[in-house]
Amino acid sequence: MKPVKVLLFLVICLLSLGIVSLLFPKSGITYADGKQFTFPDFRNVISPKIDSTAIIAEQKKIEDNKSLTEKKEAILKKVHRSSADTLVLMQVDAIESPARFYFANEDRKVMDQFFEALESTKKDNTTFRIIHYGDSQIEMDRITSHIREQLQRTYGGSGMGLLPALEVTPKYTVAEEVSGTWVRKLAFGTEDGRAKHNKYGPMAYFSQKQSEVASVVITARENTTYKNRNFQTCKVLVGAIAKPLEISAAANGKTIGSQTLQASTTEQLVTFKIDSTSGKIGLKFSGANADILGIALDGNNGISVDNVPMRGCSGTIFKRINAETLRKTYDMLGVKMVILQFGGNALPGMKSKAAADAYGKKFLEELKYLRAVDPNLIIFVIGPADMSVKVDGNMQTHPQLTNVRDALKSATLQAGGVFWDMYEAMGGSGSMVQWVKAKPSLGSPDYIHYTQKGAVKISEIFYTSLMKEYEMFKLRKSIGS
Repeated sequence: MKPVKVLLFLVICLLSLGIVSLLFPKSGITYADGKQFTFPDFRNVISPKIDSTAIIAEQKKIEDNKSLTEKKEAILKKVHRSSADTLVLMQVDAIESPARFYFANEDRKVMDQFFEALESTKKDNTTFRIIHYGDSQIEMDRITSHIREQLQRTYGGSGMGLLPALEVTPKYTVAEEVSGTWVRKLAFGTEDGRAKHNKYGPMAYFSQKQSEVASVVITARENTTYKNRNFQTCKVLVGAIAKPLEISAAANGKTIGSQTLQASTTEQLVTFKIDSTSGKIGLKFSGANADILGIALDGNNGISVDNVPMRGCSGTIFKRINAETLRKTYDMLGVKMVILQFGGNALPGMKSKAAADAYGKKFLEELKYLRAVDPNLIIFVIGPADMSVKVDGNMQTHPQLTNVRDALKSATLQAGGVFWDMYEAMGGSGSMVQWVKAKPSLGSPDYIHYTQKGAVKISEIFYTSLMKEYEMFKLRKSIGS
């Protein structure tokens, strides 16, 4: 074919496409099954619309980081460094680290609030409770137990934290044995597991006593730390009851005490003082068929870190919990902070960035709800771990994982929280494959979950990053920055 004919053919094709583009409805055509067909706008192809705001913001961030890097290089050449110089070096290292924390507009006030509270707890012998909510990635007290151990070692505190009366998933740190009839009611999971009311309490589920007498024996496992076994208080959180409920506690072979709660339309708390160096306590419940919202085993002061796994949950269930119940029970237990570790369960079936963005918007509403429950609540969000799926016969990072991560990060920063990118901390794209192949293996054969050793490793990375932020916090305080 002659070149002129080829050129003429291409011109005719382009003109035809341009005419179709101009005549085609901008909103597209929607079919009866809900599917939509759209056609590119020819004018946007010729002169595409560009959102300059995002580009300018990204350019500014690059320039700011470049400026910090240049300042770092100049400081490294100095023989003597001031505290301010050291702070700059630490800030640059933090920004360049894949395990960094993210704040809205690089404003570390939320992190400072956290560290100030920790220091106050140690100085004044007060308590500070953190609830670590998450999906199956934190089951068995994985990740949480290491964070708990490190914080209690530094800032004081002891005990296993908040536990259910009926535990269905074994933990590395604690064992439970029950008698009588118990049933779990959950704000997450399938509809048939839900309660007739929404007063689930701080764990997003409760254990309902359904026999006249029921009991639970809680024992710290022998291979756990001394601090895990050595708790001094046992608090039992009880939902509304229609008639009296007697609760008695026993430890070290003797009865500690017995308390009777009267009928009430609201939540009540029973506290037993105990010196349980054996790490074991028994509780007996007689009378009302009560909703036991949680049993907290803590020290007299210091840090408590609770492990609350929600299998199959994507973190969009907190609005199902009655706000007043959540507010009251958080106050009763002294909850000052929550860690929300979600995202993995949103990925199965997700096929587009639009779906990931929609998930992010739902998650933002959950964060706003928690903020409304307690405006002073400190919120940390941990994004999903790398998750591998088979693509063209090879195991690769899920195509929508970074979109889900970005959506969670955006929601967290909008809500004034702190975000930690677990995916990047692992090594980014394809890292789960490497964690599975490691000797010993750090990732499970499902290419989704960590092994116990992997959970310890990612916990150590998280805590190391946290302590680097703490060092910067102390340095800023010392120089009044």
